[in-house]
Amino acid sequence: MQLISSLVALCVASAAFAAPGGSDSYFPPTPGNNGGHPGLCTPASHSVPFLRAYNPTVVDHFYTTSAPEMANAVQHLGYSQEGAPGRVFTSQVWGTVPFYRAYQGARHDHFYTTNEAEWNNAVANLGYSREGISGYIYPTQICGSVPLYRAYQPNTVDHFYTTNQAEWNHAVSALGYNREGIAGYILPL
Repeated sequence: MQLISSLVALCVASAAFAAPGGSDSYFPPTPGNNGGHPGLCTPASHSVPFLRAYNPTVVDHFYTTSAPEMANAVQHLGYSQEGAPGRVFTSQVWGTVPFYRAYQGARHDHFYTTNEAEWNNAVANLGYSREGISGYIYPTQICGSVPLYRAYQPNTVDHFYTTNQAEWNHAVSALGYNREGIAGYILPL
């Protein structure tokens, strides 16, 4: 009887340890997954470029997954396209969270965050309007993702996001931006 109880306990423990996806699950990094479960990481081919533009007149960086929205910003709103820092998902896939977008019209600032409370605070207390979800990104570095650095320029009121650490450092050392950490993790181009 004791042997059967021990075997049942061992089987239950083994199944719990091997089950993918639980919040306590750990998948060691392997090439291409950065710690994400290899069977759960959505292929990069399902992601889209996170397009970046800049308007020097109002000093605003703008990011979108929509090519028509980017074309409108470039053709009619004074923005110049600056490529893309990486790739994001347009719908939620395993391991991702919403990347919320807000806009402060009086100061011409687009703001992006994975923190819903921060997004709500920007709307309730800082004059921003909700513009929805700009895409879905990883909150931790898994599935081959790279850091998306966030910086803020308080004098011109501009939020800036990049995956290029040298560009982030330059924005801080030469352009008056303050480091605000890592906004999340996106797939490289």
